[in-house]
Amino acid sequence: MDSRAAAQAIPDVSPSPHPSPVNRSLAERLGVDIIQVYDWDWWATVVQSGESLLLILSTLWCILLARVVSQKLRLHGSPDLCYATEFVLVVLPCILLVSVAVDYSGYVGLVMLGATLWFLRTSRALERARSRGQFDLGGNRPMCLSILRALTHLITAVCILAIDFGSFYRPYRKSRQFGAKLMDTGIGLFVFTMAMVSRRTRQWSDLRRSVLYSALPLILLGLARTVSILTLGYGQDAHEYGQHLNAFFTLGYTKFLGALVSILARKDLHLLPLGFGLLAIHQFGLSVLGISDYVMDEDVERSSFFNANREGLVSLPGFVGLFLLSIYVNRWMVAKSLLSYSEFAKKLRRLFYLVLILWTSFVISAYEIGISRVTCNLGYVIWMLAIGSTTLWASFGAIDFAINSVMPWESSPSEDQEQGLLSGDAVAKRRGGSIVPFTISQALNKNGLTFFLVANVLTGMVNIFLRPEDRSQSESVIILLIYMFLATKLTHELLKRGIRLA
Repeated sequence: MDSRAAAQAIPDVSPSPHPSPVNRSLAERLGVDIIQVYDWDWWATVVQSGESLLLILSTLWCILLARVVSQKLRLHGSPDLCYATEFVLVVLPCILLVSVAVDYSGYVGLVMLGATLWFLRTSRALERARSRGQFDLGGNRPMCLSILRALTHLITAVCILAIDFGSFYRPYRKSRQFGAKLMDTGIGLFVFTMAMVSRRTRQWSDLRRSVLYSALPLILLGLARTVSILTLGYGQDAHEYGQHLNAFFTLGYTKFLGALVSILARKDLHLLPLGFGLLAIHQFGLSVLGISDYVMDEDVERSSFFNANREGLVSLPGFVGLFLLSIYVNRWMVAKSLLSYSEFAKKLRRLFYLVLILWTSFVISAYEIGISRVTCNLGYVIWMLAIGSTTLWASFGAIDFAINSVMPWESSPSEDQEQGLLSGDAVAKRRGGSIVPFTISQALNKNGLTFFLVANVLTGMVNIFLRPEDRSQSESVIILLIYMFLATKLTHELLKRGIRLA
């Protein structure tokens, strides 16, 4: 099928040289002479999504491998050895798979699939799972959710610096109009995981707490980033969030507006019609009223604040809809944490059905309306829900069903955290004590914002002082390894000391 990505101009066919304000289009009201209709190649979008999902699942597999290796080597008494093992088995492959080893990602995926099937067969995981009395998913913070949050932080941190090197796989970079590339997943998965640790607002005091402790800090960080960029003259792609806005603003306003809208829901089930209703209105505006074409039209001058930041502002309703639906997914996941084998299998099966429905909807959306991170359209929201649910289902089954049945983590004072409670309270009480598996995941869940801020600062320093565009492939890998070591090791040291910053 031929690509449909070319833009075509549609001339103004109004019979009157001075149409009435009622009949004027959105583009005319905003001072644009023509509307650009942007199309997409739906099959290329599906292929891009497959590449993105493969990288995410490969990194997840590496995290699970690190869990098994740590168990086999009995590293639970040495936090530093746990960290070193996970860094080599998780961070290093992630860096290689987005750069110099990307050509082998398909073969790596096949090896991982084969190794998984071999493990399930030789360990008799199914029989052992059936013999278990109950499955403890870990209360309000199941381990599968914590791993998804860590995955999002790790892959995003690697990509925001790796993209500046010539060795980075260019098809992974963000789309400017339509597409489903790896870096398009960043902001969507951040919203998804932010919602997964949130609850619907029940009273106004909840809203005030969400604004003060969650939304406001993110907005202030966004403001600080904008001021820093303008002061230092550091470049920013206006096609991502606009000329002045950035990801921190999007996350902060999404949290605020999501908490505000969710107060309309009397129970968790009401979040579904709220979310889908908001997305339907949003998609109507994008497709029927021409707002999508207005956002993507490069001829629109950034003369006013709205025009200058149209990408970030127009996409907010879509992100709020994603936030509301993700809260409901989380409440369904943690509705009951102690399950029998039959209850666990039923939940796992229902989650798998949801994954199939979402990916089918994604393909339909890719064909009918396209997938656009820039406007956060309905297709993009479905894509984020599909990736998030797939990762949850895979880690849910791999950790709670298979690995914990075959090799439950040996007796440890922090055993409750292996089951998913990553509050860090136990670690704070025993500074220097044992740390359970998924050490880097724990560290990122406890100080994720700190990690992301450090990663952004280091990225800026590398770009200013090391000129990444002039580096060879081997130099780029070394720089990325040092960069990720500094960022992850800082959060790991904070975890060891029981310190939580942000």
